[in-house]
Amino acid sequence: MRRNFMEKRKGKLLFHKSGNGKACKINIPMPWMRKMKMNEDEREVEISFDEENKKIIIEKSSK
Repeated sequence: MRRNFMEKRKGKLLFHKSGNGKACKINIPMPWMRKMKMNEDEREVEISFDEENKKIIIEKSSK
């Protein structure tokens, strides 16, 4: 039987001005990106917002 393991870390949002508005960035640990096989060549992601549960979900894009 395989367990579903979820690693959690605390982080901070980085706010910056973008044109006439503001934008937000967040750092994601490199070990997580390596496990997802993400790199400079494979960097497309899908970002979803679950408004009901107040969660942001980031998944590797299937292109």
